[in-house]
Amino acid sequence: MKTLKQCLIDYDMALLRAIAQRRGVELSSNRRREAAAQLAAALLEPESVAEAVAWLSPAEREALDALLIAGGRMQAALFSRRFGEIRTFGPGRLEREEPWRQPVSPAEGLWYRGLIARAFDLVDEQATEFVFIPTDLRPLLPAPPAGPLPFTVEKVSPPPIVRDDGLAAVQDLCTFLAYLRNQSVVPLRDRSLKREDLARLGPRLLVAEDWAGAQREGNLPRLALLHYLAQRLGLIQLIKGRLQPNPATAKSWLRSAPGQQLTTLQKTWRDDERWNELWRLPTLRCEDTGWRNDPRLARERVLGYLARCPVGEWLSLESFIAAIKRADPDFQRPDGDYRSWYIRDAASGEYLMGFEHWDQVEGALIAHLISGPLRWLGVVALGYNDEAENQPRCFRITPYGAAFLGLASPPPDPEPEPVVITSDLKVRVPLATPLYDRFQLARISEWKASGEEFVYRLTPAALARALSEKVSVEQVLAFLERVSGGQVPPRVSVALRGWAEKFGAVRLRRAVVLQVRKEITLQELRTLPQTASYLVEILSPRAALVKEENWPRLVEELEKLGYLPQVEGLDR
Repeated sequence: MKTLKQCLIDYDMALLRAIAQRRGVELSSNRRREAAAQLAAALLEPESVAEAVAWLSPAEREALDALLIAGGRMQAALFSRRFGEIRTFGPGRLEREEPWRQPVSPAEGLWYRGLIARAFDLVDEQATEFVFIPTDLRPLLPAPPAGPLPFTVEKVSPPPIVRDDGLAAVQDLCTFLAYLRNQSVVPLRDRSLKREDLARLGPRLLVAEDWAGAQREGNLPRLALLHYLAQRLGLIQLIKGRLQPNPATAKSWLRSAPGQQLTTLQKTWRDDERWNELWRLPTLRCEDTGWRNDPRLARERVLGYLARCPVGEWLSLESFIAAIKRADPDFQRPDGDYRSWYIRDAASGEYLMGFEHWDQVEGALIAHLISGPLRWLGVVALGYNDEAENQPRCFRITPYGAAFLGLASPPPDPEPEPVVITSDLKVRVPLATPLYDRFQLARISEWKASGEEFVYRLTPAALARALSEKVSVEQVLAFLERVSGGQVPPRVSVALRGWAEKFGAVRLRRAVVLQVRKEITLQELRTLPQTASYLVEILSPRAALVKEENWPRLVEELEKLGYLPQVEGLDR
C-alpha cells in the first residue's frame, strides 16, 4: 500500500482542495504535486490527526477501527457493504455540490478527511480494489478497542413452548446402534437407510421427524446427521452388505459418560469438513458449477458469535442473525464473493446471487444451524409461540452448550438408575440408565415404546436371538439381575429358562441342495478335493447340503471338472 503523499499525488486539484477544506488546511500552491506534498505534510501532523479523529462520528470511528483491526486494509466491496459508498465526482461537480460537507456514509466521511485511500492490488492474479489507511498515517492513529467489537443480541421474554433436546442425541444414537444390531439392515448404495427401515426406526427415536412422509433418509435431516456422525466416529461398519455396529468403537462410546458421549458428537460435527449444511438447506438448490464453500468456516464463525452471547438468557433468533450481518456478513465467504456461488431459491428457481440475497442464503444458514444441528446436539434450546410453529423465535444456550462453547464447566452427569422388570415380562428403562446396558438389553428383548422411559419386552424370539449368538440363559439372567439391582421377578426367571430348554428342538436353516442322478457321482464329488469341502452334510446317497454362500464357487469347480450343473431358483 502507499504513503499519504503517494495517494494525494494521484488526486486532481478539486479533490485536494476538498480534503484541505475539510481538515482546515490552507493550500499555497495550485500545482497539483506541490499541493499534494503540502497537504500530506499538514495532514500527518499529530495534532491534525488527533483533531480529525476527535471529530469523527461514531459510525465513522467504527469504520476506521474496523480497518485498523483488519490490518489497515479491506477489500473495497466488503468495506462499502459495511460502511457505505464513496461516490465518484468529476472536478466540476465536486466543486459545485461540495459533498464533503454532508457525506452520505461513514466511508465517505473518512475519505474527505484524508484518513483512507483506494488502490488496486492482485488477489489470486486478479486486480482487486482495496480501501486502506496510508502506511505513514496508520501509526499516528489511536489503537482500536481491545478485544472484539460489541456484539449485541436482543433479549426476549421466556417463550410459551420450549424444546430442549438435552441428551436425546446420544439416546437416539444408542437406539440406532441397537436397531442395526438386531435387524438385517441392507442400505442403499450411498449407505443411507431404505424407506422400510426409516418407518420402523422412526417411532423408536425420542425426537420426532416426518417419518410418514419420508421417502429417503435425506428427508430426515436429524437422523441423517446422527447416521453420518456414527460413520465418522467408526461406530458402524458395512459387512457383507449389512450395516452393523463396530463392536470395539461402539462399545467404547456406549460405555463412556453421558456428557462425554454428547461432547464427542458435538466436536465431530464441529470439525467435520464434509457435512455441508448450506447444500442441505431445503429452501436452497446449490448447483455444482465448480465453486466450493467451507462448512467448517461457517460453523466456526457462528459458534464464535454464539459464544459471545449470555448463557441461559432467551435471545431473539432474528436479532442474532441481524447482529452477524452487521458484524461479519462475509462469515462464510472470506473473499466477499457473492457472484460466483450458483444457488437457486428452491420454490421460485430464482438465482440468489448478490449481497441483496444475504438473508435468503446466509441468514437461512444461520437459522438452520441454530434450529437444526445446534439444537439436536444439545447446544441450544429453542422457544416457540405455539406448538404449530415451525420456526423458533428465540433460543438460549444450554448448560451442555456452555460447556461445548468453553463458557462453563460441564454439567454433572445424571445419576444412573436401574431398570424395572415386571412380572408380565416388561422392562422399563429410565433415561438415566447407562447406554451400554440399554444396548445390551435391546439384544435380548423387543422394543415397545420410547418417551420419558424406554419400554422393552422379554419374548421367546428375542431370547432365541441371543441364544443363537452363544449367549446362555444364565448369562441373560445374571445381566438382568445386575441392571435391575437384583429385582428380577421369579416368574421372569422361570419363563426364560423354560424358553431356553426348548431352544433348538426344531431347527431351520438356509442352504442349497445338491442333487445327482447317480449315486456314484456324489461319491466322486465327496472324494475330489475341489468339491468335497463344499458338501457340508449328506442327506441321502443322491443329495447333499451346500452352504448358501458357497454354491456359486461350487458351480465354478464343477464346470472346471466338466460337469454342467443345472441351477434352479438361484440368482448367480
